[in-house]
Amino acid sequence: MRYVALGLILWLSVSAAAQDSTLAVVRDSVRFVHMPYDTFTALVRFENKPYIILFTAPWCVPCQRLKKEVFADPQIAALVNKNYLAYYIDLENFDDLEVNSKVFHVEQLPTIYFFDSRSRLVDKAVGFFDAHYFFRKLREYVPPARRGSEWQGE
Repeated sequence: MRYVALGLILWLSVSAAAQDSTLAVVRDSVRFVHMPYDTFTALVRFENKPYIILFTAPWCVPCQRLKKEVFADPQIAALVNKNYLAYYIDLENFDDLEVNSKVFHVEQLPTIYFFDSRSRLVDKAVGFFDAHYFFRKLREYVPPARRGSEWQGE
């Protein structure tokens, strides 16, 4: 039954990705899961991994900088892709805005919420920040044996 559920989740994510023409697989970039929020929460329960949710909007200049400068950093991408699930909510185009108003209450963009593997909110980051800051914040919630290398910044 567990494999059937995983297969359904993967099938839904592939079909959601196929419908989203804005998706581009960028090498050395954080891979965000593109699927309906309910399907993502099922995936979280199945994977039993910590996760992050990025709240963004197309008109948000700091959000665009964050995507280009921080999420495209190879060290950030390696750390997130190995240890986290990553999901983003575009508040301008999100189908289920009630999720934000009832669950998250995001008031400023960009906002990133950090959740543990039990879906408990453990931290958040608001506004633009550099890759080194985000790297340190991500490592806080990764077990020491899985943290990988230290920051190799400029």
